[in-house]
Amino acid sequence: MDKLFSTVGFPVYVACDLAWWPDFTTMAADKPLWKLVCRAQREIAALPEHGWRGRLMVIAMGPRVTRAIHTSAEKGYRPLDYQAFNRFHHGGKVRDQDIDSLRECLESGRR
Repeated sequence: MDKLFSTVGFPVYVACDLAWWPDFTTMAADKPLWKLVCRAQREIAALPEHGWRGRLMVIAMGPRVTRAIHTSAEKGYRPLDYQAFNRFHHGGKVRDQDIDSLRECLESGRR
C-alpha cells in the first residue's frame, strides 16, 4: 500500500480508539476531536517524503471529506461492521505497527 495513504489514516484510528470506536457520524460530531484528527492528517500528508501528492491531499482532505470517506466505507463494507474490523485490526492486531508509523512521521516532521 502507498505510504501516504496508509499514514494519513493513523490519526483517525488513534481518535477512534480514544473514543471507543463509534461509527464515523458520531466521531465527526465530536467537533474538537475531529478537527484535531484532520489537522494531524494534513500535517502527515505535508511531510516532505509525500511530495506533491501530499501537498494536494493537504488541500483536499478536510473534516467533511474525511468524514465522507469513512462514512461511505461504513456503508460500502456492509454487512461487515467497519468499525468492529478497525477495532480488531488497528486497535489490536497492528496497533504497535501503527504507533511505530506515527513515530516515524513525528521524526520526519522534526527534521
